[in-house]
Amino acid sequence: MPLLCSGYRIQTTLLNRLGTDQWDARVSAGELVGLAEALDSAGRLGARREFLAGSAQNREMEKVLRERPEAFGVTGRMVFGADNVFWVPDGTRSSGTLDLLGPECIDGYQRMALVSRLAAELSVEHLDRAVLDVRIATGSARELARSEYDRAHLYFNPTEPQDLLVRHPVMLRLVKQFSDDQCNFRLRRGDPRGPRREGYSIGEATTALALFSHETDPDLAHRTLEDEGRQEIWRNPSSHAYRSLFNDHTQATGVRIAITFRRSILGVLEQMLQARSAHHWHLLEDAPDLMVWAVTRQLPFDQLHCDQRDSAAPAWEEILDTEVPTLTRRTAERLVRAYEKLRPNGVYRRAEVRELPYWHKLLKAAGMSHRRESSPPTPGNP
Repeated sequence: MPLLCSGYRIQTTLLNRLGTDQWDARVSAGELVGLAEALDSAGRLGARREFLAGSAQNREMEKVLRERPEAFGVTGRMVFGADNVFWVPDGTRSSGTLDLLGPECIDGYQRMALVSRLAAELSVEHLDRAVLDVRIATGSARELARSEYDRAHLYFNPTEPQDLLVRHPVMLRLVKQFSDDQCNFRLRRGDPRGPRREGYSIGEATTALALFSHETDPDLAHRTLEDEGRQEIWRNPSSHAYRSLFNDHTQATGVRIAITFRRSILGVLEQMLQARSAHHWHLLEDAPDLMVWAVTRQLPFDQLHCDQRDSAAPAWEEILDTEVPTLTRRTAERLVRAYEKLRPNGVYRRAEVRELPYWHKLLKAAGMSHRRESSPPTPGNP
């Protein structure tokens, strides 16, 4: 409710006074409608920005307010400044009416402006279900709040898709399976405290599984080579890319096999480079995971997550020791010869061979089908 032209009145559902110049209040969204309904409200309230109608965050906030108003105020806190605050109790010790003289919106204008824009469509009862936490500061506390919220972008660590993997049931199951084997499976970003145990990271696991995936081309594998591509896959657990790697059939044993084979193949390529590093052999250094993907096409990748107690499961350890070195050398030589045909003048463009279109071009020149090539029966997999 406006107070003449210089203030605003807010009815609170919970109110705590912090010292002499700060208040913490719980306020229904409907109480804030009038603050941001004026066309020049951003300027009047000293907000840093006008309402960002097209932002993805505001579209998501609108969806929450419409569909799940109880969740609208669960995260975050709005911060108001005021020249002065007067409290009118309503008969209880923990609620009442706050009169804000000279109100200022230090943080939270986007949320408040969204409420004002939707107030004509949503009922008062609907808005009352959205309850927000508000801090009101005056005096020196107001100056401190304004200063620090203006600097908050300097030390705020935004959430990334990887940070939400700890909630996904498949990931939780994999963590437990690795833990049961006395092995650490790291989902979280950052440096863990205490002694570090040997184990595997979710980044390496995602790339290795993509190289072993059932996809008929290397596109998914190529996406997982950089953190940006992995984050995009992790962002949507319902997507085909995510579910092709992490699903009900994914097992810790399969993850371990995929990582072990990738490391082994990369090791063979490194040995080859030490012996032959001139001319087009740099391809092994600049597109090593193309080699890995091409080698895995010749392995029983579709049985990666089979129960290892099954007599029909591939003998992965024997394959790793007896077949992978030969397959890797043969595949690498084949791709290098294909590249020599594509670049007969000897010009080598290192950045070009890291790009996905050139991977397709190399595979085609090498005569390598995107589908698994026929190979001799592997031990344990007749």
